[in-house]
Amino acid sequence: MKTITVSDEYGNKYVLEYSKNTILAMEKAGFTLEKFEEQPVRMTMLLVQGAFAKNHARTKNETIDKIYKSLKDKEGFLTKLVEMYIEQTDALADEGESEWEANF
Repeated sequence: MKTITVSDEYGNKYVLEYSKNTILAMEKAGFTLEKFEEQPVRMTMLLVQGAFAKNHARTKNETIDKIYKSLKDKEGFLTKLVEMYIEQTDALADEGESEWEANF
C-alpha cells in the first residue's frame, strides 16, 4: 500500500494511508468520489481526515486542518490521496472476489 508522510509545524511526522476500516468509516460519514464536484469541501475534509485515521486516529481535526492548509501543493496531495483511496478500494474488491470464489 502507498503512504504519504506529512509534517506539522513542529516537525512531527504523520504517515497517511487507508485501511478497510478507515474506508468504511469514511463511507459511513458520507464520502464518495462521485460527490467531489457537488460537495468539494466536505469530500476533501473526509478524504484528508480518513488518511490520518489509520495511523493517527487521535489527531485533532484542528491539527489536520493546519497541516492541510500548510501544504504547498494541495492539488497534488489530494490527487495522491484519491489514488491511494482507489488502490485500497480496488484491493478490498479483489479480496472480496477471491473470498466469494473460494466459498462457491
